[in-house]
This record gives sequence, C-alpha cells and structure tokens, in this order.
Amino acid sequence: MVFMPHTILISGDKVSVRTNIFSDNTGTSVQSPAVELVKRIMNDVDFLLRYSIDRVIIPPIRGLAAAPSPTDAITGASRPVDGEDPASASFTKDRNEFNLGLAVPGFQARYYFSTESDYTGRMVSVSANGDFAQKNTNISGSYSFGWDDVEPLGSDTSHTKQAHNFNVTLTQALRPDLIGRVGIDYSFVDGFQSNPYRTVNAGGGIFLENHPLERSRAALFLKLNRYFTTETALNFEYRLYHDDWDVQSHTANFMYYQYFSDKVLIRYRYRYYTQSEADFFRPNYAAPQQYMTSDYKLEKFNAHMFGFKVEYKLSDLFEEGALSFMSSGSFEAKYERYFSSNDFTADIFQLGLVFSY
Repeated sequence: MVFMPHTILISGDKVSVRTNIFSDNTGTSVQSPAVELVKRIMNDVDFLLRYSIDRVIIPPIRGLAAAPSPTDAITGASRPVDGEDPASASFTKDRNEFNLGLAVPGFQARYYFSTESDYTGRMVSVSANGDFAQKNTNISGSYSFGWDDVEPLGSDTSHTKQAHNFNVTLTQALRPDLIGRVGIDYSFVDGFQSNPYRTVNAGGGIFLENHPLERSRAALFLKLNRYFTTETALNFEYRLYHDDWDVQSHTANFMYYQYFSDKVLIRYRYRYYTQSEADFFRPNYAAPQQYMTSDYKLEKFNAHMFGFKVEYKLSDLFEEGALSFMSSGSFEAKYERYFSSNDFTADIFQLGLVFSY
C-alpha cells in the first residue's frame, strides 16, 4: 500500500477524530477510524501523533481464477489466495498506521510506520519553507524516503521496495484576494511494485502479474485560490503527470467554499481525471511477456469525483460544563461519489470532530 504524508499546519494543542467509510461496486469496503493529537511541548515546537486503522473487507472471488481479484481504489488491497481462507468467504485485512512528527516554524520532520499481515511500510520525511518579499512569497521543499517489506500470504517469498520523493513549491500572493501556487513533484521507486495476488491470463495460461522494478514519476501542478467578499472562495488545481511506464495523466480539481453563517461552512468539490495506459498493459495477452498486468489503474481511463463537505462550529453547544473545551471545536461530515470509464464506482463517507484542549 502507498501512503503519502500530508502537512499539518496546526499550532497549539488540538485533537481530531475522524472516520472514513469506503465502498465500491465490487463489494469491497474499507473502514478507517483515525485519531490525531497536536501538542505544543515547548515554545514554538509542536509534537504530532496520529494513529489509524484500516479494515479492508474483500468479497469472495467470483468467476475464473484468472480474473482479477476485487481491488479497492483507496488502498489497492487485493485478495490473497490462502488455503485457510476459501474463495467462497470474505477476506478481512487490518492495517495499523502510526505517525510521529515534530514541527517548528519553517521546518517539520515526520516518521510513518504501518503494519499488516503481509506488508510493512516505513517513511521518514523532512520539509522546510520560508517567506520572502514581505511575506508575499513563500518557497517550500520536502524530501521523503520510504522502505517497505512485502511478505505475501501463502508464499515463502518476500520482497522489498524503496521510494525517494521530492517536492518544490512556490506560493505567490498575486493580489489581496488571489493566491497562486506552482510546484514540481518527483519520485523514484526501486523494488517490488506488483500485486503478489493478482493474476493475468496469457495465452490460455494463468500467471502472476509482473511489473518493472523501477519507476520514475514527475508531476507539474498549478493552483489558484480566489477569495470574495461574499464569504466565498474558489480553488482551482491542475496537475500534469508522466512516468517512464508511459502513463500520462491530467487532473483538474475545482472546490467551492461558502460560509452560510459564522458557524456553517459548505464545500463542493468536483475532480476530473484522465490517463493513458502503461506501455506493457494489454486487455489480453496472446502469450506470456516479461511484464504483464491486470491492474485497472494502469489502463487507459477517465474518472469523475464530486461531493460535499459540511463543517459546523460547536461554540453554541458546549459553552459550559465538563465539555466546554469542545466549544472551540467543529464537526465535519463529507460524502463523495467516484465513477470511472472502466466501470468502477465508489462511495466515500467521512465524519470528524476537531477541537482544542
């Protein structure tokens, strides 16, 4: 599984509790409760601790053994072939994830660790940023290194993977109500990148898929944030991506924010995504090849995602009493719908509570 760290821009002491529920049209579901603590330990030094658990439930295998096993769009989890877990029963996998971090103004360092029955992931990352031109310009950069161990269930083999990720971003205030951002992401992955359980039908035979051991990725992105006096904000993002597997993608993302009162914020989001296929992807293989895959994420497709998020400030509900510390908090609820041209659909729900203490 792949984890991409997100930046925490919270100062002071805060707690957030969130849960995500994901379900798709293959019958796969993911439940992901998480708790995050940000604690100021001295002067301007913040400590971050985050724990989450992903419970992935994959339905029974249907049809021929060579057909791709159900795979979920968030984690990429695919069903193992295990004699103790027959194909007529659902398969459940749990992933425990831990994040530790330290942040001071202009600098942050983090460590990530995740473990599950057949996969162990680790990542260290550092990021820094600085303001210039009377704080109208900000330049930031980050680097992360990840190293993973893969030990497929029902197999005596094991694999490793390493990843280097770089980012440079320039943020510029173009005028008082308009902010622009441009940046570059680059990553290099070396090691096992196939799904150890996914099979391919080639020339009438059944084979495990096999991906190249190296992959270089690069992306250029542009973001514009516009603010209006009507308590409204519009965000636009565009991302151009290319890798040496010959996958090229375009992503356009629109977000509309509107305050309906000083306590209620509603966000609407729409994202369009389109990509080309990997150079070794084939709908059908006439004969076995060095590299083969049945991963739908490597075929040509386009996808849409849209949904709403509501945030409600709790100041009126907990003014007094034992829960008064929650008066500075907020409640979040989100629903998003995803569908693609390769007949994949999913529903994503999120509930959350964020408060200071």
